[in-house]
Amino acid sequence: MPRLTAKTPKRAAERRTDRKAPARRKPVARSTRRALKAAAVGLPAAALVGFVGWAWASGWAAQTGERLAAGAWQLTADAGFAVEEVLVTGRGSTHGDDILAALAVERGAPILAFDPNAARAAVEALPWVRSAVVARRLPDTIFVSIEEREPLALWQSGGRFRVIDDTGTVLTENGTAAFAHLPRVVGTDAPAHAPELLALLALVPTVGARVEAAVRVGGRRWDLRLDNGVTVRLPETGVDRALARLASVEDEDGLIDRDIRSIDLRLADRLVIRTSPVANEMIRLPEENT
Repeated sequence: MPRLTAKTPKRAAERRTDRKAPARRKPVARSTRRALKAAAVGLPAAALVGFVGWAWASGWAAQTGERLAAGAWQLTADAGFAVEEVLVTGRGSTHGDDILAALAVERGAPILAFDPNAARAAVEALPWVRSAVVARRLPDTIFVSIEEREPLALWQSGGRFRVIDDTGTVLTENGTAAFAHLPRVVGTDAPAHAPELLALLALVPTVGARVEAAVRVGGRRWDLRLDNGVTVRLPETGVDRALARLASVEDEDGLIDRDIRSIDLRLADRLVIRTSPVANEMIRLPEENT
């Protein structure tokens, strides 16, 4: 299991010890204390309310409470409940420094003051992380278990490549050469529709294995570009049926590797095959032949 080292904070500046001790104050006379107490008891309620309002409005009460809380947490850290290491499982593509930054924890920080729920939300906001579990393992370890997203395709848009997962979420745009084996999808709205298309292509491996790129056309449908340069034009609806028809013809006749330029599946009952810029051949479906 990878163990990440929590960051070590800088040492606080040492306090000066050469200051003179404050002069001892003279005790307040008993009669004076009785007079002050009587005056305090006689303060009107409005004055007390005004003081409380000033304390909150000025931030004095909040600052005082925060200082008290910080002191209490530091006592627990001094007693041994301080962060010493971060234990991570499931990490592959997620960088360790990104996880530490999301946890926002330093070595020596009070582990009891660490909020696992807030940390989990921050870790799950990282691009490669699908889900995460964050917990404290007392006295000194923070445990993180993550499930990472699986890269599905390379999205090409505006001359740039990005890796997306099966929900269309962009994972990264760095180091995309390592993902050149993934199918390529092209178009502004391609990530939102690519998972459905690629799932259908997986059902017809005879065709799906030959697809190098899928190009979104007019935000309505797809054109497939096969590894031999053939273009397959898919319909707006009924893509599953169109691909099944093409796979059936390919299995029987080896259509894809013939001397053709394109296969048009936009008609429900036939395939339109273009063999040259000026010649078309129309083939009826096998089940319609008589």
